[in-house]
Amino acid sequence: MAMKSLKKIYSSWLAKWGIALLIFTISRLLFYFFNHSYFGPLTFSNLWGGLRYDWMTISILYLPFLFGHLIDFRGNSNVLRWLFHISNTSAILFNCLDLEYFKFTYKRTTADLFLTSGIENDIFNLLPSFIIDYWYVILIAIALIWFSDFLYRKSMQKDIEWPGILLYLLFFIPAFTAYVIGFRGGVQYRPLNVIQAGQYAKAQNIPIVLNTPFTILKSVSKSSLEKLNYFSEDELNQHFTSIQKLSSDSSFQSKNVVLIIAESFSKEYIGAFNPNEESYTPFLDSLIGKSAVVENAYANGKKSIEALPAILSGIPTLMNTAYISSKYASNQIESIGSKLNDKNYRTVFYHGGENGTMGFDAYTQMAGIKEYIGKNEYPYDGDYDGHWGIFDEPFLQFCVEDLSKGEKPFFASIFTLSSHHPYTVPEQYKDRFKGGPLPILKSVEYADYALQQFFKAASKEVWFNNTLFVITADHTSQSFRESYNNRIDMYAIPLIFYSPNGLETQKVSKVGQQTDIYPSILDYLNYDGKYLAYGQSVFSNNEGYAISYINQLYQLVEGNYCLHFDGEESVGFYEWTTDPKLEHNLIGNEKHQAAHQAVELKLKGILQSYTHRINNNQLTTP
Repeated sequence: MAMKSLKKIYSSWLAKWGIALLIFTISRLLFYFFNHSYFGPLTFSNLWGGLRYDWMTISILYLPFLFGHLIDFRGNSNVLRWLFHISNTSAILFNCLDLEYFKFTYKRTTADLFLTSGIENDIFNLLPSFIIDYWYVILIAIALIWFSDFLYRKSMQKDIEWPGILLYLLFFIPAFTAYVIGFRGGVQYRPLNVIQAGQYAKAQNIPIVLNTPFTILKSVSKSSLEKLNYFSEDELNQHFTSIQKLSSDSSFQSKNVVLIIAESFSKEYIGAFNPNEESYTPFLDSLIGKSAVVENAYANGKKSIEALPAILSGIPTLMNTAYISSKYASNQIESIGSKLNDKNYRTVFYHGGENGTMGFDAYTQMAGIKEYIGKNEYPYDGDYDGHWGIFDEPFLQFCVEDLSKGEKPFFASIFTLSSHHPYTVPEQYKDRFKGGPLPILKSVEYADYALQQFFKAASKEVWFNNTLFVITADHTSQSFRESYNNRIDMYAIPLIFYSPNGLETQKVSKVGQQTDIYPSILDYLNYDGKYLAYGQSVFSNNEGYAISYINQLYQLVEGNYCLHFDGEESVGFYEWTTDPKLEHNLIGNEKHQAAHQAVELKLKGILQSYTHRINNNQLTTP
């Protein structure tokens, strides 16, 4: 009888584990189904590795239930049932979140989505539209919660008697050991981390192996940036230096600068970059024909909050938390604004969104930009889009008015917002724009039209001919063309420099990135002095590069090559110009060994400089 009770105890305990693991596996398969166009083929190794991450996540997230089950060995009480469902429902909701949100970030969600300052109002305002647009995700979550409870009730064992202390220990000790090992993700020296997912998948498929509760839990605890040490100080300067000096034979040009950051403007949407394809940006297409354009330009991140430090200060986010919401956000920093303050510029940042959203106002102040003008400062009624802020067209017209009234010269950064979910277009334009395969494309057409009206109004102002216009994007958005579904072009954005007077029309073929914008503007103005940036002027003779970080893998694109590096060693090296999908790993290939070594040394230099300077609060020039 006692042995029979022990078997029932084990059966009840294993059934609960089985339910949790099954729900995680179903969630993983759904995640792959919803986002399969981004990934390579799903493999058994992906799923097997996923079970290891699920085991660890369950050991942590379901901890109250698991320990409760050790005490109430029958596992039949309503208290235990509710403890199970509290954890299980949380896991389901987080995993379901990435069924669609992954399309915007190309990584599993991390804690910064919930911890970012100023995002609370945005979430509250946007929640109704998310529910309407993604109602099917909510139905999937409800179905999984119901299915979990159905299986739980089926697994409840009746009439389990106390087996005696000795036999109970035969259950308690193995179960407790499984929790302890699961809490670490195995018996290896270090607890399981995101980077170990590379053992079960190529870089493209790493998000399949992971689960969203795991990446959230891990990123909550990863608040500090570890200093990386590869070189001595002298050796570091041979491979990379973040302090750079511009020198010019010409005097400083006191030109106005307007930097437009277009929300979610993927390169994929712009016809001038995609010959013989449908264009959703006729105005930008025409502007590109008379501008200096970086043909291979990339964002340094996948979120708006990661874009501002990269664009304005040359600081990419190479850690799990966006720089603005990290513990280092109070560091002293420089920016285009602070450098031009020294030249008696008016420096202003315009964003039609809620004041305080994503910490933009606090960041721009830290960066030395004197004025922040948001929704609160917008003087007209009736132009609120109902979700994010002021529609692009009226807000951009207001920017022209305000710049015309203010001091000259000026540096103005304008962050648009209409091409953001839920992609609202003003009522009077509902039938004007045809849209395309993605909901965002109609709002992109509207945003492009708003830019056209901005330039039309600005061209009538006396300051127009003495102005450099720079147009880029904060990040890419959803993709619908297969050619952009790869680890490099998931960051592809426009980078356009236009001036009605004094800038040669040209195509810059080298690789560029958001962190190049800061030094490029200074270079164009003939700024003579030092600056700190993890980028370089696109007008220089240096070979361009682009760096990014996602799923705990660093990516460096330089020349014809792309390197994937996990912080300790290279895990992928590709000739991206001939292998854009990064299918042929060249590590160990003698023909490319010298190039591999050079790119790896460059990346190590960047990472050592970055991690030390951020930790030591050394993000300004001496």
